[in-house]
Order: sequence, then structure tokens, then C-alpha cells
Amino acid sequence: MPTAHPTQAEANKDVVRRFYDAALREGGPDFATLKELSDEQEVELNWGHPDSGVHHGAAIAPARHRMHRLTGLDVAAIRIDELIAEGPTRVVVAATNSGTDIHGTPWTMTVLELVDVIDGKITKKRSFYQDTALLRDISLEREAALARNPNQH
Repeated sequence: MPTAHPTQAEANKDVVRRFYDAALREGGPDFATLKELSDEQEVELNWGHPDSGVHHGAAIAPARHRMHRLTGLDVAAIRIDELIAEGPTRVVVAATNSGTDIHGTPWTMTVLELVDVIDGKITKKRSFYQDTALLRDISLEREAALARNPNQH
């Protein structure tokens, strides 16, 4: 018999599910919902590039945007495969990300995110990419191309 009230783990998964539904919404992100569900204080990106590492507060969005741009990530193609939660604050997100390098060669890989949810808001994310060497190489090549031609997108 189902319980009338969701567990904390289920409630946290719901926050993360709603966040990604808003972020990946067809037609563009639902920024109001993203703001409602997130109070990110810390993000760790292990994508192999020299800009990998832990980013705090106002530095989060630029670091994430830079990573997306340099790796050629197709944000609209991100697929959330599974949400796993057992404890009081942590949700594990298994996702599939894809993009293209500067030659148009596609890449696809599994990404795991450890997402902390406190009081109904996402406060911290740690992302782990399946092939950081590939992302590093793609990023460094795109970065070199951008340095040669800053107007290139």
C-alpha cells in the first residue's frame, strides 16, 4: 500500500526531475522554475580541461557556459536516464550528453551528477564525465581555434 507522503529521497528526486524538465524544456529553459528549485552554491566539473574544478556562487554559470561552449555540448540533446536517491540529501543523476567537436564529429557519453538537495533546493552539483580525455582534447582544440579567430562560434 503506497504511503500518503513521499519519502525525503522521493521528494528530492522530484526537485531534481522538475529542475531538469525546466532546464531541458523544448523551446528553451523555464528560468522561473530553475530559480525556484536551485540555490547552487558549489559546482564541481571534472571535464579534463584546465578550467575543471570547483566553482562557487557567481562563478558557476560562466564556468558551466564555458564548458558547454568548448566541448560543443548540445544542451537540447541531454537525456536524463535515471535518478537514484536513498539518503536525506543526495540524488544521483545518470544522463547521456552529446555534442560535436570543431570538425563536426559527434560524441556521446554517460555523465553522472551527484546533486545535493536541501530544503527543496539544489545547492551543490558534482559532475563526472565518462571520457574526460576526449572532452579535454575537444576543448583545447576549440579553444585554440577561438584564439586564432575570436569571432568564431
